[in-house]
Amino acid sequence: MKTERAFTLIELLVVIAIIGCLVSLLMPTLAAVRQKANSLKCVSNMRQIGISAQLYINDHGNRTPVIEPWPAQPVYSPADGAQTILQALGPYGVTTPVLQCPSDLAGPNYYAQEGSSYQWFPMANGQNTQALKQVWMGNQGTITMSRLFLAFDYSAVHNGGSNVLFGDGHVASGD
Repeated sequence: MKTERAFTLIELLVVIAIIGCLVSLLMPTLAAVRQKANSLKCVSNMRQIGISAQLYINDHGNRTPVIEPWPAQPVYSPADGAQTILQALGPYGVTTPVLQCPSDLAGPNYYAQEGSSYQWFPMANGQNTQALKQVWMGNQGTITMSRLFLAFDYSAVHNGGSNVLFGDGHVASGD
């Protein structure tokens, strides 16, 4: 005689509890993986901005563009000719998705406010890349392209840090 065996309610609840424990152990890991993926997407976006900036510089007599750091609250007068990042670097490959950091969109969302998740560094505006000058607290000195900040995240959305784009195109990760 053959008998069929079915799961009891207790056995079923134990299996569900074990699955719940395993899922709860994986959740922090999944969140960390998602955050790292967002940071890597941001680094990729900044590299694209860096490549576009290099193309702009080559076409404009070795001068960096003049980009408004706070488009929602302009710092420059209209006579200064400052543009948004998209206006200045759009012809060189920067698109709307390139200006969107996934961590910023999920957090403070400067993209909605400023049209970009990345702030252009004002000291980079109009620089002659053959003779870079840095003026800080009344002191003036020379600086190399590898040390010139071009752009960075508006806020520290990558594990409390920001990604930074330098003049030579490399990006330093803030996490």
